[in-house]
Amino acid sequence: MSTGHKGQGRLQWNAVSAQEAQRFDAQGASSPAPQEPRFLKDLPKVWQVYGPKQPITKKLESLIDDNSYAGAFESAISTVRRQRIPELDRIHNLYQFYFYIDALVTWMPELRVWEWQGDVYHERTDYLRITQFYYYFNQPELVALQSPIDPATGADLTPLSLWLREFAIEWGEFLDTPESAKYLGSYKFGPEYAYQDYDGGKHGIEGYKTFNEWFSRTFKDIDRQRPVAQPDDPRVIVFPAESTFVGQWAVTTPVGEPMPAESSIVVKHVEWPIPELLKDSEYARDFEGGILVHSFLNVYDYHRQHAPAAGKILEAKFIPGQVYLDVELEILDAEERAEESSALANAVMPRRYLDAQDATGYQFVQCRGLFVLETAIGKIAILPMGMAQVSSVVFVKPGTQKLIRLSERERKRLSYDEQVALLNEKARKEVVGKTVAKGEMISTFLFGGSDIVMVFERQSNVNVTATVGVHYPIRSQCACSNIAKLLSF
Repeated sequence: MSTGHKGQGRLQWNAVSAQEAQRFDAQGASSPAPQEPRFLKDLPKVWQVYGPKQPITKKLESLIDDNSYAGAFESAISTVRRQRIPELDRIHNLYQFYFYIDALVTWMPELRVWEWQGDVYHERTDYLRITQFYYYFNQPELVALQSPIDPATGADLTPLSLWLREFAIEWGEFLDTPESAKYLGSYKFGPEYAYQDYDGGKHGIEGYKTFNEWFSRTFKDIDRQRPVAQPDDPRVIVFPAESTFVGQWAVTTPVGEPMPAESSIVVKHVEWPIPELLKDSEYARDFEGGILVHSFLNVYDYHRQHAPAAGKILEAKFIPGQVYLDVELEILDAEERAEESSALANAVMPRRYLDAQDATGYQFVQCRGLFVLETAIGKIAILPMGMAQVSSVVFVKPGTQKLIRLSERERKRLSYDEQVALLNEKARKEVVGKTVAKGEMISTFLFGGSDIVMVFERQSNVNVTATVGVHYPIRSQCACSNIAKLLSF
């Protein structure tokens, strides 16, 4: 590492690998924040036998044994190890993989932080843990064992896809415990998380009781920090989430013979049916010929959703599905490293790193929430998408910040399907039929990155004003309606 010009040193630091960063520890780099013991510190040796400790890992062991999946997992583990991905290159066999799963489901989220030559640097460790996990399950040998990501996917999930969903739920339950909040102080050193903007009470970030409380944090004064664009103009639609705009797609109308097709969007020559996205909604046909827009949230974004327009909630429900994340290994040259390193202040950017892709399409089979909002420009379907570890969407009772969640007793005594049914019954009682103002809170995500999708009716005549690839504040303008005459609701 250069010891010359400070700016040059920062650029080179930002471009190091996680393994190189570990060596800086030995050379005198210290952490200004309390840190968890090194991840996988006690990983068993290659020749040692390890028995899973956590219930979800024991389920995986049984699933692998009962279905003769050992060969597929060992092949995926070997592929990932040969790619020299830091931390994962230490895992050689299934025993070590079980230890990794045990460690991950009880991992206390943090940012790894270093102090070096008078500056403080951080690693996006929470994002790293998510992408590492899903990269294993993106290997062809394990993709073949999961439910397909395509429009023809049925209601039944394969055993491995069911396990992935259970894993997401179990990790989420750990993140609801006080233990999960142990290293929240490290998030002060990640400028992109902007901890100072959020309401942690008089104790600040240390005032959050669990990691999920921090993850679903609220602004200190959202009306000042994220004002609603044109609050009195019903033609102006605002972003329902703090997010990066991915794009818009025209929704087709259904056709009959000779080539029958449902109302859908077309992505890379694949038709994704709108009725599948809205899953048995009685309002699905109202969106034929409309427009679909898609944005994604990063792990450091504000993770609550707000109404894109004023209106009456006609429908609110949670739609169970898969948990999936498309992760690719990126190997950057010097120019790309410099560009990536400048995207976030003082963030360590490895030469070889895992990055989540956010193509449009697989949202149609993910766990998701659905709101149908009746507004002055027509109906709007709002779909918070549970990506990866966000296997649930939590509704907020209109007019309050009360989260509609199941009690621990309800979660323990009910099956997953029964839990979904009970959540949806609570949503019908406490959300459906309520009127919300433009920009009012409607739901939240818990741990992980996420997506948000909106679908507009054709009669709304929506003109999307957002630019692809731009990150927008929540409640800022997303689109305008050119509807001939405003409707009543």
